[in-house]
Amino acid sequence: MYMTRPMSRYLADPKAAAEEPPEGPGSGFLVVVDEATKELASRCCGLSWDRRLKGLPFPQSRQVALQHSNSMNPAFTGIECCLEILGSKLCFDIPSGRPPGSHTPAPIDLVVFVPVVGLPLSSGRYYVVRAEGKHKGMVSACSKEEDKTSCCCFCTCVKDVKPRPFDSGDVYQQMEVAQSGSRSFKAESVMADGIPPEYLRKKGWKVSIASPKYDLADDAQGVNRERRHQMPPDLDAPPVVVGKWYVPFLFVKADGKRRLKDQAKETTFYEMTLEQSWDQIYTATAGEGNQQEVAVTATVRRRTALLGGTDAVKEGSPYIDGGTIWFRPAADGGVGLDKVVWEKMRWEMEKEGWWVAAGNGHDGEERIERVERRDSGLLGSWNKFACYVLVERFVLRRMDRSVALTCDFKHTDKIRVKWA
Repeated sequence: MYMTRPMSRYLADPKAAAEEPPEGPGSGFLVVVDEATKELASRCCGLSWDRRLKGLPFPQSRQVALQHSNSMNPAFTGIECCLEILGSKLCFDIPSGRPPGSHTPAPIDLVVFVPVVGLPLSSGRYYVVRAEGKHKGMVSACSKEEDKTSCCCFCTCVKDVKPRPFDSGDVYQQMEVAQSGSRSFKAESVMADGIPPEYLRKKGWKVSIASPKYDLADDAQGVNRERRHQMPPDLDAPPVVVGKWYVPFLFVKADGKRRLKDQAKETTFYEMTLEQSWDQIYTATAGEGNQQEVAVTATVRRRTALLGGTDAVKEGSPYIDGGTIWFRPAADGGVGLDKVVWEKMRWEMEKEGWWVAAGNGHDGEERIERVERRDSGLLGSWNKFACYVLVERFVLRRMDRSVALTCDFKHTDKIRVKWA
């Protein structure tokens, strides 16, 4: 799961890209184009901004265009600047499909660079996701030395493998990007026998920020530890958000019946929040004599998952298939989380000692039996007693704010009571 950082931070201080991801597995950073980025890259007396990237890291809040063209025409660059100024005044965006300064459109590749989790942005490790065409939503992969074939004039040619669905365990889908000159880049495989696809292995390709935007704001800072440890003071209050991340669609498998292309278009990034609230598990009313203690007996399911926030998962628990954790309803459909996301969620629970291990023979259920005594210092009598357990809920939302999945963890070591 990814936290966000503003791109202006790295334009002002390139060394900031060496920041290590937060502790725990499945952590990383997404870079967001903010207003300060446009100011730092301004041109034409501040009336426009230069979309061409000078260096790493690449942003994720927009698609980027890869171009293999060295033709630069200063006069045409001026025309492009004027078009951008006109677009900003009339509230429309000028597409960045062609390289600035060229008279004729050059072949481009629209992609999204998703940083590999667990590494600083300075590593240059990315998953390169196709953002258009028949392979939209798929990840470019490296060929292997064994894929080389002989061609004319006794030369050796490389047959590129086609982009394929994301697999976090497939190291051949990882590219290591580095600068090869001023405003130009190159990509290599992280595997010794890996060969990137042609459009990436050619040295000197340039990158510019394209127009399509994603609903990605610089507001995901992971867990607020202080707020999480405080816990909600009001037992009947709405849930309190104590953590926020973004999850690229790559890590969410088969969201309902959506095709991969549709998923990439409609929800390129999911929002993941961690919420806290109190769940009432037992109530009692005062009997004759207004006794000062109550015997609490309740059975609590310590973990539950709901598809769309309302539909129960089949058999109450997810199941593992390969590298995916599946949440299936009784009918067709369901949601799968890549194991990278699930491991991060699990780690957040284990860090606080609240994780419930699977396979305990009771499907995560626990019987609570305790006696609560009313504080003798309280004045007056009571009419109603209520017992609550702390619930931490991961909520996965789509770009349209609809809920894809909720995962609840009830912490039976965190209990509060109320006498009224």
